[in-house]
Amino acid sequence: MSTQCARVDAAAKRALVGYFAFMLSEVCTALLRAERSELPANDECVAPPGGLYPPEWRVTDLFRNIERVQRCLKEEIRAYFGHVATSVEVHMRAHEVVERTFRAIIEAAIEAQLQRQAAEVSAAQDGLQKALTALQHTEERLRVATSAAGIGIFEWRGASRSGVWENRQMYHITGQPEDQGPLTADQFMALVHPADVDLLLSHFRSRLVSAQPVHVAFRLNRVADRALRTVEMFGHFRPLVEQDDYIFIGSLCDVTERADAEAKLKDADRRKDIFLATLAHELRNPLAPVRNAAHLLGHDAGADPVKREWLRNVIERQTGHLAHLIDDLLDVSRITTGKIELRREVFDIRRALDHALEITMPAALQRHHDIVRLPLEQPVYVDGDPARMTQMFSNLLDNAIKYTDPGGRVILRTAVVGREVCVTIADTGTGIADDALAHVFDLFVQGSGHGEQSRGGLGIGLSVCRTLTEMHGGTIVARSEGRNEGSEFEIRLPVCQASHREAVHGFIGDEPSSVRLPILIVDDNVDVALSLAMILDKHDVRTAHSGEEALRIAAAFEPRLVFLDLGLPGISGYEVARRLRERQAAGTRLEIVAVSGYGQPEDQARSASAGCDSHLIKPVDVEALLAIVTRIAESAAEAIDVSSP
Repeated sequence: MSTQCARVDAAAKRALVGYFAFMLSEVCTALLRAERSELPANDECVAPPGGLYPPEWRVTDLFRNIERVQRCLKEEIRAYFGHVATSVEVHMRAHEVVERTFRAIIEAAIEAQLQRQAAEVSAAQDGLQKALTALQHTEERLRVATSAAGIGIFEWRGASRSGVWENRQMYHITGQPEDQGPLTADQFMALVHPADVDLLLSHFRSRLVSAQPVHVAFRLNRVADRALRTVEMFGHFRPLVEQDDYIFIGSLCDVTERADAEAKLKDADRRKDIFLATLAHELRNPLAPVRNAAHLLGHDAGADPVKREWLRNVIERQTGHLAHLIDDLLDVSRITTGKIELRREVFDIRRALDHALEITMPAALQRHHDIVRLPLEQPVYVDGDPARMTQMFSNLLDNAIKYTDPGGRVILRTAVVGREVCVTIADTGTGIADDALAHVFDLFVQGSGHGEQSRGGLGIGLSVCRTLTEMHGGTIVARSEGRNEGSEFEIRLPVCQASHREAVHGFIGDEPSSVRLPILIVDDNVDVALSLAMILDKHDVRTAHSGEEALRIAAAFEPRLVFLDLGLPGISGYEVARRLRERQAAGTRLEIVAVSGYGQPEDQARSASAGCDSHLIKPVDVEALLAIVTRIAESAAEAIDVSSP
């Protein structure tokens, strides 16, 4: 082989040797055919065997290396024919054979290369199509997710402060019409609440310098309706090739409902703390005079009948106040759990108003208030719970009395307006601030709304009043002209078109019965049991301080009436009631009265299922307890009269 072939790089030699052997064979065959004047046709192709060149070669590589082989081969043919006497025609045919052979080889190689490249392009196109399909599916899922979550997505160009792109949800959040295109940064900042502009700008600039993600919440006014909304922004900066320019890619979510709920929770937590502090204060206040009275009764004051009577009144008044606070707390519990039940009847509303005035009159007299009542001339019947309506009106009267300075006036007015009865309680007190009117019926809200200290109570009376009014199908509103202008509360209730109903009388019998009842008092608190025994000292009373002791005494004593504490150590009061019923002899009469600090409807149902006839809540209303005793005593007296000859 000539020096030209020797200059071929070593990396291609192995492939070129294969080419050379193949081409030499083809040329020799062609030359033999040329001697026989059998030149191949112009369109005859030469197909080289596979594996003669590396598959990674491109057409340029193939052409360059085959050209080298061609030159080498021509030199070898020229050298060979230089020593052989041949005609010019044979020389020309030899060269023509070489040219055509190489052209056919190159054309076949190019065709194979093109086919391989076409296959690669087809595979690349398939891969691209699959990638585009996957991208479309991802974008569809992203659109569904952002739409369901209410997330707006946008892009801003930093230098021009122009909006590049927004999704449809972004237009909905900002209120920008879609036909006007994306908001620019300046247009967006014009929507931001003035109080939040500095917060947003400082946060945005600091994150631009630090290249950290943006996360900030602020308020804005929508374009369409100027509604104030709270939004939360997430995003990051993407630098561009241009100097000092960037793209901001962000998301915006309307979190108004969540922000309002968080604000309400914070306010409720704040009012809860105030309520707990007030509760501790209100509970300690009546305990102080009770303790002082107990101390005085144990010393010289106990021997003076006048002082003793005064101290007794103090204890009754303060324990009544404690009981009222506990009742308020129970009402709150029933309201929040939806367990308030109304014991409805048709009655004259004047009855509830009279009772409410009786309850609140002592406090009004103590503060020297002038109570003016403009009454109804004719009875007006309503369908409701008399006790709960009395509570509604007494709460409003109590509120008016507390927030009216001594010597003020409280006016109770009642009138029929259409098919409703309108009860208005107005006062000349401290009034209610405009911003407090909307929250005056909220739970644990106290005071007049002018920043003054609360004047007692737990801040739940007006909330209970609103709930009870609505449960009766009525409405309640508060009005005030401002500080020191007094306030006015109005309740409207539907009138019941009914005929006169028979009034409910008091307890049966005005005179106490002379019958001595066998009574068993069961309570693990010795003071409670003994003090109750002293109240009922006109009867034959026994006391027990545990369930086992109660069962032993009852077996020998055979009581007619049992006052039974349910929370006993060892055997519970429920179990004691069940065993007393099991032991009750045929034909005998036994009444069991549950006495407990738990008074929810489910507690009363449980005591009834255990065998209790009635349920009293601690601290027990002495008048209610005595009414039970009187009723049973009169029943026993009637039985004696009937059996007498």
